[in-house]
Amino acid sequence: MTHANAADSQAYINRVRAEIEAEAEARRRRDPELERREREIERMWIEVAPPGAAGSQGELLLDRADRLAMIDVDVPLGSRPGIRQMKGVIRKGAYWYLRYVADQVNALNNILTRLLRRFDERINALEAAAGVGDGDGLAESVPEPTDAVADVVASVLGSQVGRTMVLGCGSGVLVRPLHEAGITVHGVDRDALNILPGVRDGLDLRAAEPAAHLAEARPGEFGAVVAAGFVEDLGPTAAQRIVEQSIAAVGNGTVVILASDPGDRGVVERELRAGRGLSPATWSYLFERAGATVDLVETTDLRLRTLVVARLV
Repeated sequence: MTHANAADSQAYINRVRAEIEAEAEARRRRDPELERREREIERMWIEVAPPGAAGSQGELLLDRADRLAMIDVDVPLGSRPGIRQMKGVIRKGAYWYLRYVADQVNALNNILTRLLRRFDERINALEAAAGVGDGDGLAESVPEPTDAVADVVASVLGSQVGRTMVLGCGSGVLVRPLHEAGITVHGVDRDALNILPGVRDGLDLRAAEPAAHLAEARPGEFGAVVAAGFVEDLGPTAAQRIVEQSIAAVGNGTVVILASDPGDRGVVERELRAGRGLSPATWSYLFERAGATVDLVETTDLRLRTLVVARLV
């Protein structure tokens, strides 16, 4: 396809999109019921949409706040004969009072959403000035542990460890040997595509944010928690939270952290992940501060040379 043809195709697509949107807007104006149904669908989508499913969460939420801030007092009448007329009489009788209240609430909501956007702009400016988020997405994903590392983890935990959760499970390399040992285990990874191979093999792998999944665990619910991958992108504060929540989740069980030492990273990864990821020694320090007994277990893997094994006694 030539550049001219591509440009013509894009212009045609843009024109069709504009015509569709114009027709949709005209229909909304002719039928207020249609707009109310759209807002109801939007509310339902907010409740079920996974994070990041429809674009940047910050901007997406602000746009939704704008749309949902308006309170509409024109309630639907329905289509059943008799009922529709009765509802119409009731709506007319209540409209003058509800409109007065709704106008005040809508005015307040308008100010609040404008303030939210102002705060968002200022926070973005501060983050840009401080360089927060620089390099996100530039560094390669943390590679999955090797089978050799997975075997070491399974050996450390043993077969009587109890119910186990693997955070940052990827395709299930760490889950598989535990599952084969008869342990009740499930894995969690933020990337739904990553878990597909393990799911097809019958492993219990779930698409979710690992840190959020851990935070939802009940006290003492698990015999062990294994964390890998995503922990290499955490700063000290987030890592401390993982330590506290892991300890709470296992009660008197075991926590295993698989994280490479930032000092062993190559030049490119070290610079792109600057300020993110803790060494095994620092993980050990955090667990010991929380009252755990820590062992550093060596492996033959060139990246994950040392595993942090924290036990609550």
